[in-house]
Amino acid sequence: MHGLFLGLTDDEAYYWVLAQSPALGYAYHPPAVAWVIALTQAIVSPFFGAHSLWVVRLPSALGAGGILYLALNWVRRAGGASDRLSAAGVLLLSFAGFFGLAWMMVPDIPLFLAWTLAFSVTWNLCFEKKCADREYFWLGFAVMFLILSKYSGVLAAFSAASCLFIWAPRSRFWRGAGAIAIGAVAASVPIIIWNATHEWTSILYQISERHQGGDLSLVRYARFWAIEALVAGPCLLIYGAKIFRRSFLFSNRGTETGTQELETRVGRFALLWAGPGALVFLLQPLWADFKPHWAFVVWWPLFLTLAWAVSRGRDLKWARTQMLYGLPLAAFILLSCHLPIGGLLMKDPRLDVTNDLYGWSDLREFIGTNLPDELKLPIIGSRYQTAAQAAFAIGRDGKASLLPLDLKAKDEWPDLGVSHGVGPEWPRLTSPVLFVSDNRYDSGPAFPDAKCRKLARLEKKRWIYLAKWIDVWRCEPGASPP
Repeated sequence: MHGLFLGLTDDEAYYWVLAQSPALGYAYHPPAVAWVIALTQAIVSPFFGAHSLWVVRLPSALGAGGILYLALNWVRRAGGASDRLSAAGVLLLSFAGFFGLAWMMVPDIPLFLAWTLAFSVTWNLCFEKKCADREYFWLGFAVMFLILSKYSGVLAAFSAASCLFIWAPRSRFWRGAGAIAIGAVAASVPIIIWNATHEWTSILYQISERHQGGDLSLVRYARFWAIEALVAGPCLLIYGAKIFRRSFLFSNRGTETGTQELETRVGRFALLWAGPGALVFLLQPLWADFKPHWAFVVWWPLFLTLAWAVSRGRDLKWARTQMLYGLPLAAFILLSCHLPIGGLLMKDPRLDVTNDLYGWSDLREFIGTNLPDELKLPIIGSRYQTAAQAAFAIGRDGKASLLPLDLKAKDEWPDLGVSHGVGPEWPRLTSPVLFVSDNRYDSGPAFPDAKCRKLARLEKKRWIYLAKWIDVWRCEPGASPP
């Protein structure tokens, strides 16, 4: 319900655009997020329309619920008390950086859903006395969906294989390893086919471009840890060190009680799932820029461990401290999306990212009311963010695209036939278009020899505070090219 009363983020609008032409891969991510939106659109669009918020936000709501269900199911299977599962669930919801934003449909939703499924199934294969054959199917499916959600999903496949090698009976290890291999191969087929026809641009972007361009910076590294402590909770980060200490440094298997041995097992299992991500995402900010949510896959197994401890009546002080911090923060995140808290504190509306949820949904009505003669013209944006927002705002019956286009994005956007070529340089126009920019991506049009003039500016306010402005230009082709 929260998500249905807010406009789309720039990335959500972009994933909706991708879903209009499902493909084997895309410029920045594997195809799972677009496939999920496309499937939801096929099911619900007869009731709500193809460019409804239901299409984009329903799978994120269901995915977040599925993540919570799988997590609590693992807590129960690992020995948690059924009457304490509600407390464990509230503890998991205190992961404010994730669940405070889990209403947004981004690749992390299918990634965490598949990750939690793989985590739970691997535990069953390692420690349950009896396992059904379907467990191997679900493990292979989870690995496939992990990698199709994000390339970093391959790290979870290493964690699953490592746990099976250490704890599972040999017969289960080999069958589990086979399921992991089949899932990885199944995911690799569409990824390789798409990248092979696009000069490997998507893979190279993820493993190279995203992690380069900087230098060794302790200031950036300190900023990274400050942000992670904010979104996950400083208590949780300290508790992670406690798990490591208890599981590896001060565990004496010969003298442990049954409860202590199970606690050690849970801690080691969780750390093996956190480890591969930690080696990448906790070190990468030293030499390159970062996005805070990349490290969430490191904190999630720590939350699962604390939730398990809560279900056993242990570490309750840690849990209470985490909940007293995380739940109000999650509530603040949700509230700030509806109230202009940023406007009260910051003069520049771009500093309040919740402002990006406002303004674009008014574009179609704004053009129809103020520029009715221009409504039938194609709309162009020069950034995927502005082009995607415009495309969702006008709906599938309108025409919107991105120009110029590079190789990795060329197949993602429709060719509207308005220019000589589509890029990667600014092309010459062959017919009139509307061009849109906003206060976050405010560069104007640069079509060669085109005659461009600004027609109007849409301004969206939250109370008395400016949240977003959107400029609408009209560009006409100039002299014909030689």
